[in-house]
Amino acid sequence: MACHHCHHEHCGVEEEHNEKEEKSSIYLYCIGILFLVLSFIPMLAEFRLELVFLAILFSGYELLWNGIKNIFHFNFEEETLMTIAVIAAFILGEYTESCLVILLYRLGEFLEERASDKSEESIKEIVKIKADTANRVIENTIETVDVKEIKVGDTILIKPGEKVPVDCKIVYGESEIDTSSLTGESNPVYVKKGEELLSGGVNLTGAITCKVLRDVENSAASQIVDLVYEATNNKGKTEKFITRFSKIYTPIVIVISILIAIVPFIFKLDVKEWIMRALIFLVASCPCSLVISVPLSFFTSLGKISKKGMIIKGTKHIENLAKADVIAFDKTGTLTTGDMKIEEIKAFEPYDKNTILSYMYSLELLSNHPIGTAIKNYDEEIEEKHVEDYKEIAGHGLYGKIEEKEILFGNSKLLEQYNIVKNEDIPQNAIIIVVDKQIAGFITLVEEVRKEVKGLVASLKITGIKKIMMLTGDNEKSAKNIGDKLKLDEVKASLLPQDKLAVIEELKKEGQKVIFVGDGINDSPVLASSNFGIAMGAGTNIASITADGILISNNLSSLPSIIKTAKRAMQVVKFNIVFSLIVKLIVLILGAIGIAPIWLAILADTGVTFLTVVNAVKNIK
Repeated sequence: MACHHCHHEHCGVEEEHNEKEEKSSIYLYCIGILFLVLSFIPMLAEFRLELVFLAILFSGYELLWNGIKNIFHFNFEEETLMTIAVIAAFILGEYTESCLVILLYRLGEFLEERASDKSEESIKEIVKIKADTANRVIENTIETVDVKEIKVGDTILIKPGEKVPVDCKIVYGESEIDTSSLTGESNPVYVKKGEELLSGGVNLTGAITCKVLRDVENSAASQIVDLVYEATNNKGKTEKFITRFSKIYTPIVIVISILIAIVPFIFKLDVKEWIMRALIFLVASCPCSLVISVPLSFFTSLGKISKKGMIIKGTKHIENLAKADVIAFDKTGTLTTGDMKIEEIKAFEPYDKNTILSYMYSLELLSNHPIGTAIKNYDEEIEEKHVEDYKEIAGHGLYGKIEEKEILFGNSKLLEQYNIVKNEDIPQNAIIIVVDKQIAGFITLVEEVRKEVKGLVASLKITGIKKIMMLTGDNEKSAKNIGDKLKLDEVKASLLPQDKLAVIEELKKEGQKVIFVGDGINDSPVLASSNFGIAMGAGTNIASITADGILISNNLSSLPSIIKTAKRAMQVVKFNIVFSLIVKLIVLILGAIGIAPIWLAILADTGVTFLTVVNAVKNIK
């Protein structure tokens, strides 16, 4: 990991250095153009050779220097091919053509860099989420320190306008946090005492005091930045193929060029014309439109997807995401929030709903069950009553005395234990309240389905996903209830982690490409086994999760848009490959038979590269 952090620190210095270099390159390029223009003035005709030579030197000194070094190292890259073409054209007396090779090539380079920089902006935005300093609170003093000095358990103050420096928990104050850089969510999130904050968000309104949960290395922002750098280095099959292709293709092209140059000596033809043909062939054949535009397409899609709230661990995973035709979801914490809500509440005479809710709530407050929250959310005005002789009966329910009445609150097993006969019309999954041995009422609970998943199935089908299923360890009834609500194609319930794994493996055997979405806690084997694993949310150790993508926004509604971006990236890549090869083939044939001039060969290289780069940057949304 250390190398990543060094990289982040030197990033700013490197960028500054690169900007200065780019500016001086542009100045020298302009001087080169000026010398070429001067070479066409009749008064300076006798100095034409010197002026063109200066034009070549000023505009392409770096290219020529690298190209000459490469020749001696037998490294036949694009710069080598261009250098051979420039020097040979100059020796043959084609001074203007020689200079045009350099000028057009350099112009193409400048335009490519501009387009590449644009594509890197979204990646650079993510890297900026890390804070450099934090306000540490010691007794009544506040000191601004380097964020690396902050330790777990420290108290920090986050003022309005400041980034959240490390993962922490609010102990005092309330505010709104802009989490757009982390989650892609544009609306600020309201936070208050007791809530956890992930590093990388920006505090907007109030000053908040927080207790540090994780140091900078283990906080979300650092792990996300590391993931982004890791992602840009993880190449996919298409990228690797292009790299291998250019290594084989370039030497073949050089051999063909040499053969074209040898032809006149064998058949006693015009030597100069055939050497020019060989040079045109050499220049037109450069594979740079593929070598540059293909990785750039993937890189651009990584940036766009990160803005939608998902970090993908490498461009190699984009291909799998684009090809997927099945999505399998975990239930709890993925399709549902993990919170419970009251589905039905029933009170029996002489009790009313408010009374039984009050009894239920008062007992639940003393336990760790999430049922208390579900009751409170159902009615904010519930009266809390004093409980005596409270006890929890494991797996059955709760007992206590309220207003000198004996209260039981639990499942059917609890009723059996106290010899209370359950009414037949009470649902199987009900939680029953008993007052002085008499059933007073019951509630049924359902898991709260995430708001954003209501129209998710229809949106996913539009992107080309053929089957949407749920794999859960929960019981059949509960799972089917949620599956029907969301109109899922298939629901498999009561599954252990190894059963989920078996389902994914079976789908893959059938030739399906599977995306699995889970909360990452017990789903690691399934996330690793699926063609593309998505973990929900920025957990405590997101970098080590076996998933290929992490949905930091926790917002499933962005999934269709993310899949569309991946598919669009693959379409752009395929188009760029076909377009580049067709244009190059045409110019190569025209060059070999002596129809194409050298400037057309340059356009076939830099022009096609520029068009494919623009296509990559503009069309991936």
